[in-house]
Amino acid sequence: MEQKKNVKIPDLNKILKPIWSHKVGYKVNASGWHKMKVFKQATNPIDSKILIKLGIKKKEKVLAIAGYYGNWASELNKRGAKVTYSDISKPMVDYVRKKVKPKFEEYICSNYELIPKKPKEYDWTFTFESCGGAQGLPIAYLRSLINDKGGILVLYWNTKNRKAMGGKPKRYPLIVKTLAKTYGATYKIKDINFRAYSGGTKITTFLHKVYFLKTNSSAGRKAQFDLQFLDELKNKRKIKLDNKEIKDSLRRLNSVANIIDEKFTKQILILN
Repeated sequence: MEQKKNVKIPDLNKILKPIWSHKVGYKVNASGWHKMKVFKQATNPIDSKILIKLGIKKKEKVLAIAGYYGNWASELNKRGAKVTYSDISKPMVDYVRKKVKPKFEEYICSNYELIPKKPKEYDWTFTFESCGGAQGLPIAYLRSLINDKGGILVLYWNTKNRKAMGGKPKRYPLIVKTLAKTYGATYKIKDINFRAYSGGTKITTFLHKVYFLKTNSSAGRKAQFDLQFLDELKNKRKIKLDNKEIKDSLRRLNSVANIIDEKFTKQILILN
């Protein structure tokens, strides 16, 4: 008799439907959209040692996802990294393309769960406070494992307004720890001070938590297989379990699903 069981995996169809995308000149929170006086990120680095602090070498290729107004991506670019800017919002991409200097290597308008598309296309995936982390960020950082080096996630450690950090202090470490354990990669979490300004124009030192996810050839191969398999499962509700590779992939994808909000997951029926 054929045995059946269900396995929870990420639901790409739900994940790829953004709850919202940024409008130029506005910010959003639980109470809705609000006009901004200054078009900047929460902290805006002006730090000559930013690449050294992040472990990025000059001329390394960096994919900046959820780039927003591009302040962090721009500083990496100015200090010598080869940065590709991306954001899901076309108006935001158009704004940064027009306003932010010097120019980036490339501009991409895309869900961050879909880039990079090729193995070793970049050295690093980078983001500054892209989102809360409960929807597609684990997939974006799973995808960072196909890079040459991995992924870097930066969070302003706002002790004066902890509510502003939301669920990020819990979600972000969970993402890098789970992906490292599941795929045989490595992670580090560091407290790093960056010279920056926030709101006003005074440059001072701000504490940030930096979450590093470092890949290797084995982790990259597993991630590449799982990303392709997940795409194949996008419109499926059942699958035949006919080899060990698929079984191992479903186990790993189940681990990823466990760090995603339940409403962005689905059950796959496994037929033995």
